[in-house]
Amino acid sequence: MVGFPVYNPRVAVAWGANLTGQLGDGTTTSRAYYGPVSGLGSFVVQVAAGGTFALALRSDGTVWAWGSNASGQLGDGNTNYSTTPVQVGGLTNVVAVAAGISQSLALRSDGTVWAWGGNQYGELGIGTTSTDQLTPVQVRGLTGVTKISAGGLFSLALRSDGTVWAWGDNAQGELGNGTTANSDVPVRVPGLSQVTRIDAGYYCSLAVSTGIGGATPVWTWGGNDAGDLGDGTLTDRHTPEQVTGIGAPAVTGLAIGNGYALALGSDGSVWAWGADTWGQLGNAPQSAAVTCPILTIAPGSGITQLASGVDHVLALRANGTVLAWGRDYYGELGDGNSAPAVGPVQVAGLSGASQVSAGWEFSLALYTPPRVAL
Repeated sequence: MVGFPVYNPRVAVAWGANLTGQLGDGTTTSRAYYGPVSGLGSFVVQVAAGGTFALALRSDGTVWAWGSNASGQLGDGNTNYSTTPVQVGGLTNVVAVAAGISQSLALRSDGTVWAWGGNQYGELGIGTTSTDQLTPVQVRGLTGVTKISAGGLFSLALRSDGTVWAWGDNAQGELGNGTTANSDVPVRVPGLSQVTRIDAGYYCSLAVSTGIGGATPVWTWGGNDAGDLGDGTLTDRHTPEQVTGIGAPAVTGLAIGNGYALALGSDGSVWAWGADTWGQLGNAPQSAAVTCPILTIAPGSGITQLASGVDHVLALRANGTVLAWGRDYYGELGDGNSAPAVGPVQVAGLSGASQVSAGWEFSLALYTPPRVAL
């Protein structure tokens, strides 16, 4: 008798550093090849890699977390790390998650944002500082949110009206509001409208807006120690400025790491700037900072999504394979070894991928396993 095919929609896998259980496989053994995250099942819709922890959103709207938990970033009411996923308490109807250095964010279907974990600089946006939150609390004053992003010690939200809001650490202008004063509640990033994409890095931010004639301007602000902002200088910017020199027809993706940034063109090109010590811009490593965007991957690459960790990058291709480049100390490139790579290498054996996320020296992906006939 011919059996019905068994179809497993989306499974979470991880590789790289695992010192605090951030691979979610029940161990603390790092590895240079991908393996499944335990206990999440096959209905995961998003993964997010943080500092040394990770989040997963399941199709039932629940959120799960694993890895380090010293600041309560797992949201399960304690500070014990976990090598396997635990459910974040009190969250339902979640549609997106984001992970920062030690703070976690969740966007609910009603447009509200919830946060938990580290709060030293107000990065949870709840009107207080210093007190970490071991379970989710609502970010103050935000409604109608459509996208969220968690950075180093600050966070961003995009509202349905195209405005961007920020909160947390602002020592280098990360909040984009013209000051260097921290804020424990969301403040509007001035001068931005019709924004469609946001990404919070370790010390700076990126946004894409709708322009005239189909153009998609890229905006940046914050720290610029390594040329992070791509404006030809090493000067911090406390309000948004436009990034020039990206030669793609339109920008469809963003990724920011520790001191570097990338933009994905609609033609599959990748443009990069900032620190390049480990080849994280996608080319042979350079000792000097790259302060203006350069083309590092040519059009036609088939890349559809980028994700940046502290010093490494993941790129999802339309055929479901994943490329990686940059530092590889713990095997975060997933090519079976921990040797530095000059330019992109393919994550070994991984196909059918649909999303990638990069953390502090570890990597996550969602993929659809092959159909199995019974």
